[in-house]
Amino acid sequence: MATKNTKSGSAPTRKRGRGADPELMRATLVEAAASSLREAGFGGTTARSIAERATCNQAAIYYHFGGIDSLLLAALEKGSAARLARYKIALDGERDLPALVATLQELHAEDVASGHLAVLSELLGGITANPDLRLGIEESTQPWIEFIEKQIEEAARSLSFGSVLPTADLADLVFSLVMGVELRNKLDGQVDRSDRIFRFAALLATLVQSQQPAE
Repeated sequence: MATKNTKSGSAPTRKRGRGADPELMRATLVEAAASSLREAGFGGTTARSIAERATCNQAAIYYHFGGIDSLLLAALEKGSAARLARYKIALDGERDLPALVATLQELHAEDVASGHLAVLSELLGGITANPDLRLGIEESTQPWIEFIEKQIEEAARSLSFGSVLPTADLADLVFSLVMGVELRNKLDGQVDRSDRIFRFAALLATLVQSQQPAE
């Protein structure tokens, strides 16, 4: 029989695993999975590495999520939803192209600092070893592509040639560029590549806006 902590003023020991509060345990495991992906990469993220970060038994992963794949995808979904909400607030009503690019650069820096892009890129890299991740990753990233397309459509309204822009294709291209740059940065460690791309985008945005007829 487990002994009770009867010391006056002391907090009860928090349970980890099957006996823990389900919501708290799930949240703890999700954060531990994201932390493992950021710090150890996909190859180093195992039931043991996650359980050690969550200070629980490995069995808790299977009890609460049914397996590691579901847990990793839950970590991606949580981070993705939080970052998308941040983008929607930051870009709400923004129509000035140079200002839009500047805001996007700030948001991208937040993505990098938060580790969200690292989690996504690690899982993308893991598809080769585990194709079952593909569908879950697609479900988490599709809202981003739809959001990007909406932003392009709204920005295009201020352009004289906006009606002919293939917004769906451009949205797919932008998302692919972001992820391609992240993977390339992992390959050669040139983390300033994103800054160079944003400088070019800012120049292009200024040129495009300057060519628009005055209202």
